[in-house]
Amino acid sequence: MKITKRYRSTVQMNSGLKNLHLIFVLLFSTMMFSSPSYAGWTAVSVSVDGDTIYLDFDRIKKNGGYVYSWRLTNYLEPDEWGDFSSLVYEKIDCKLSRVIRLSKNYYTQPDAKGKPSTIDNKPDKDWAYAAPRSVRETILKNACSR
Repeated sequence: MKITKRYRSTVQMNSGLKNLHLIFVLLFSTMMFSSPSYAGWTAVSVSVDGDTIYLDFDRIKKNGGYVYSWRLTNYLEPDEWGDFSSLVYEKIDCKLSRVIRLSKNYYTQPDAKGKPSTIDNKPDKDWAYAAPRSVRETILKNACSR
């Protein structure tokens, strides 16, 4: 079977469109699924330092009068140890507007990617109370509203 010039250009054009479509799909999926907002994370606040705080509303649990939640913080600038993000598991007392950290991991990449640079599974000894109009109050209100 002889392929005509016209058919060859159509085949080349179709394969070019397929490649373009593939590139678009790969770029789109990389952007969509690398962002914390598409991995169950929802931005709930930005600190005065420009750090963005996310909660994973899908993993919030209520037990024994407390709320348990995961919080991801992406730092605008690396902290003094070179970390760009942290992942915290905390216990929240919604009635008294207080929180106690149960574990905290630090990461040298945003979105808690890669291996943790520090793992701290020792719960805090004391509760931290939320000051009015603070980032902590915003986090508590969001977690307790679920």
